[in-house]
Amino acid sequence: MNYRDFWEAGHCVFGLYGRGPDGKCQCGNPNCPEKSLFKHPRVSNWQHTPHWSEDQLETMEAMDQFSTGYGVLLRGFLVIDVDARNGGLFSLEKLLEDYPEIAAAGLIVNTGSGGGSRHYFFKVPEGVSLLIKLEKYPGIDFKSGAAFVVGPGSMHASGIRYEIALGSPADIDDAPAALIEALRVPERHRADIGGQTVDVSHADLADMLSYIPNDDLDYD
Repeated sequence: MNYRDFWEAGHCVFGLYGRGPDGKCQCGNPNCPEKSLFKHPRVSNWQHTPHWSEDQLETMEAMDQFSTGYGVLLRGFLVIDVDARNGGLFSLEKLLEDYPEIAAAGLIVNTGSGGGSRHYFFKVPEGVSLLIKLEKYPGIDFKSGAAFVVGPGSMHASGIRYEIALGSPADIDDAPAALIEALRVPERHRADIGGQTVDVSHADLADMLSYIPNDDLDYD
């Protein structure tokens, strides 16, 4: 299990429930969805997980919270999640053509779903909102902020463990600047339209203005 490597590199980590004797999520909730198996955080409010002290980490270890897997909080980080089952490998080829620096990721993890599915880890500026998807790359998610990924060494529902293909948590470097710009959530402005509050971007405003005739005006 590599959770201590992430912890030593400054990441925030937390344990994940495994599989119970009945084959369902160990959390004990009979209605826990099957897709949460081995991906269900043991801590509540995991989005606010702090960087644990050594004593806190040892206590969680003594409680066996990391035995089947752990999550890595992505605050200040970006993970390019390539899902081979949904066309992600073909999209990855296009993504690498557009942003070849991705191939030099400091940490690449083979996910438990197999088939070539991978996680590429990068650092990003904190407080920057990024899109989760780009239509050009189906089968790829761009995860950051209040999200987490399952860390290497953890078990997957398939029975395969996540494993490091290249690098280490200490080697994670900055994401390509051009990719960050492509993923940056457009700046939006709150407006009242017909009594309804909406958020509009600069592109939305430009589109609205394009419908206003100005042929007889002497300014742009």
